[in-house]
Amino acid sequence: MNEYNKIEKKLNLSFKNLKLLESALNHSSLKNDNALIQSNEILEFIGDSVMYFIISEYIYINDKEQITSGDMSIIRSNIISNETFGMFAKKIHLDKHIKISKGQNKIGISDLMLSNCFEALIGAIYIDSNLENVKKFIFDNFKIEIHDLFSKRPIKNEKMLANESRQKN
Repeated sequence: MNEYNKIEKKLNLSFKNLKLLESALNHSSLKNDNALIQSNEILEFIGDSVMYFIISEYIYINDKEQITSGDMSIIRSNIISNETFGMFAKKIHLDKHIKISKGQNKIGISDLMLSNCFEALIGAIYIDSNLENVKKFIFDNFKIEIHDLFSKRPIKNEKMLANESRQKN
């Protein structure tokens, strides 16, 4: 059993195309060592979009108070964040599987790198199968965390507060 089959088993996934899983775990710094390596950047872009949809749908379905779309956006941004995705990545131990360059290895793996890797994994699952499989993966692994963040309702982060301040001035 190769390394990627072990990861599949550990994450309870089954890829038709293991190259997608491999790419999802390849940080862009690997291109410094080998320009031919497919990094996770494109899959990260796809995964981010898929997560926006899934979390938007989750908020809509679970909103019993009929909150405003503005508040829905704030709740979504509290869930869809580098901090949250970094936490998700650590929960499923992506830090043990992400591939980085020799130079980056000296610096270490940042939470942002883990967040990006998580988004790439979501993109890889989506491309390899379908939206329902992504939802199953997300809610099998992170339902409690998503529900907790959703339950906190709109909490404006520093970036939002700064933007509001700029708009007022």
